[in-house]
Amino acid sequence: MKRRKAVQTIAMGVGGLSLLSHCNSNLSGPPVMEDKDQKLVGLLTEAILPSKTESFPTPETRMQFILNQIDGALTAEELKGYKQGLKIYKGLVERTFLKPYEDLDFDIQNYTIKRALGHPGQLGFFMQKNRQWSMRHFMTSERYMNEFLNYEFIPNRYLGCILV
Repeated sequence: MKRRKAVQTIAMGVGGLSLLSHCNSNLSGPPVMEDKDQKLVGLLTEAILPSKTESFPTPETRMQFILNQIDGALTAEELKGYKQGLKIYKGLVERTFLKPYEDLDFDIQNYTIKRALGHPGQLGFFMQKNRQWSMRHFMTSERYMNEFLNYEFIPNRYLGCILV
């Protein structure tokens, strides 16, 4: 009786694995942002907080982290506001300085970022989210968490042989 049950269990397991191997569909939708917009957001976030990948390594780049946040952490309405804020920022910089953001001097780039961070509405939302995600990407790096926050992966570590 036990052999029969074992054979059934093995057969069900093998059948399930064979079904899973044939059912892997890749449902990737359209990209969240265009490449030139990704480049601009990458430049903005690097200006807000430079990523020091050699000193503070992370499993993903800053831009990958931000794209994951945009894709997963924003509602449809917030995503629309984020994209609108990006559009407003690009238009504002190009109308004011007659150049795209990439061609501006370092001091002018910082000036535009400071002004946009304090702006209300969609432009401010766009810049605040970029700032928030840049800081979160840095503060979730392993080195920062271990050395500066004294983070331990396992909560309530048991120290059995210490003097009380």
